[in-house]
Amino acid sequence: MPTSPQKISKLFNNHRGFSLIEILVALVLAAMVFLAVPSGDSAQKHRELRTAVDDINRATRFAGNEAVLRNTVVRLRISLDKSPIEYTVEFGPAGNLPLPDMAANATKTNLSLSEAKEEKDRGANLDKQFNKVDEFEEIKHDIHPDVTVIGIASSSQKKLMTSGEANIYFYPTGEKDAALIFFSTIEEFAYLEIEPFLADATEVFQPLKGSVAKLEDILQTKMDEVFKAWIEK
Repeated sequence: MPTSPQKISKLFNNHRGFSLIEILVALVLAAMVFLAVPSGDSAQKHRELRTAVDDINRATRFAGNEAVLRNTVVRLRISLDKSPIEYTVEFGPAGNLPLPDMAANATKTNLSLSEAKEEKDRGANLDKQFNKVDEFEEIKHDIHPDVTVIGIASSSQKKLMTSGEANIYFYPTGEKDAALIFFSTIEEFAYLEIEPFLADATEVFQPLKGSVAKLEDILQTKMDEVFKAWIEK
């Protein structure tokens, strides 16, 4: 029997889909789920940041072992001005290597020309006595371009360095410099705290909040806060 136009209309209305209210509720629920779950890009950036922190952490352990095995001073050298960031492990000459007091002028904001030259000469003379550990060059990893080492502080140079060559020293006795190494992506801030007498370092990760335009200020504030608490220990 043919279906009447009224029956067709009724059948269509019964199967016309969701109401406007149901669609809005579904969209709200979907938005809540989307906000609760990190995006794939954010998760990838976090993995890159964690990998960089872990790699530098392993480099500190490698340097500490080399100092004991070689019975000499070894250092982890990080080039803050390179992009991507570069780092090496270097060993000094056999025997006792007296390190110059690199912290002597660290608290001064304005060095005289003679003081600046003396500090530069001390650093250059010290650099001549160190050579790269070839074995480390074969096993180290490159830091991902999206991850930046934004600052370093150490007990041998008591200031927060954000440019130039930063060094962390390791000694044949098993002791090493206390140090802070700061990292960031555009979404996250992290730092590695190295204790002078402990094998394990502390890794801290914090999400960033604020506009991209203010990212530099946010990072500087976070570094200053952590550095101040660390220096006052």
